[in-house]
Amino acid sequence: MGKLIFPLFCLLIVTSTACALDCTQIPASEIYDSNTVNISKKDGSLQTLPGNFNCVYNVSTPTPTSSHGLYAIVTVTNGLKGVNDYILVTKITGSQQKIVSAGNEVETYKVIPGSQLSVQVLTKSVVMNSQFAISVQYHSAVIGPKVQMKTGSEMNYLDVKTINQGPFSSLTYVSKEHIVLTLATEPLDISVYDNCYLIDGTFDNQRKIYEVDDFFYDGGSKFTTISHHLTVVSFQESLIQIVLNPISEVQQFIEFYSVPIDKTETPFDSGFNTAIQLVNFDSVGIVMDGIQIVTKPCNAKVVAGPPNNSSKTILDLSTNPSKAQTFNVKDLTVISNDCYFIFTAIASN
Repeated sequence: MGKLIFPLFCLLIVTSTACALDCTQIPASEIYDSNTVNISKKDGSLQTLPGNFNCVYNVSTPTPTSSHGLYAIVTVTNGLKGVNDYILVTKITGSQQKIVSAGNEVETYKVIPGSQLSVQVLTKSVVMNSQFAISVQYHSAVIGPKVQMKTGSEMNYLDVKTINQGPFSSLTYVSKEHIVLTLATEPLDISVYDNCYLIDGTFDNQRKIYEVDDFFYDGGSKFTTISHHLTVVSFQESLIQIVLNPISEVQQFIEFYSVPIDKTETPFDSGFNTAIQLVNFDSVGIVMDGIQIVTKPCNAKVVAGPPNNSSKTILDLSTNPSKAQTFNVKDLTVISNDCYFIFTAIASN
């Protein structure tokens, strides 16, 4: 009889571990402001995984009202030990991150109102005593206003830090056309980009969600919306600057850029059929200097505002100006139709 005690004891341990760990999802009753849900141990400690475990935990936030909603901060703690065990996180953007035993111990993700993140936890048949924990913290979110995009000679741009009104802020642009968003930010450590999300659409109709690094190094740092809305979400973002244009202003050019202008002189070269939007986000005044026309005749100009027929021409580059040109504007567009030239730009104030 004594010989059966140890095997039976082992069986009870394995059964207890397997029964304690299931694939239960977060119930709707647990999704409310200031609540923390821990998976799978209620105290938030690491859970040991059995072999052949495969579960997808979904973390969602409800569609908000016009004024209020919820967002979530998800923390995944990696205690994996088996080289074939892994955790696969599908972020709200649709991109995936695979966490393995050699990965970071802790990863943090955000779930904006009306979106979903999933965490798949998978082990192979050999039990390696891998562990994991997921913590979900829900917080209230005040939904920002909807604004009509400016038209005519007024350029649409945003320094994201200007909408910050707490840990969560948002602003939705509405247009009669598809919207082209151009990033006007220097290359940064991509770890800072998870403080800013860009929704093609609105909170209640999300066509696609972007993080900045989803498009920063591709397509001239820009994307075009499927819808006629674009929502900016900021978790106290302080580094991202964007410019918005209706698609009709962009599609006439082969190359299209937006660049922030500050007190550091920036060199430029303009190719054929190119538009370069320069924005002084901090003050008023832009100086163009060192203008050198390479190909002649030169059909190029500078307009105050975005590249459309309503914007006034403030410099005809076919005159081949030799002196510095100072413009008392916050933004302008350098347009090259069939000319190659170089110049520098700096903020005058």
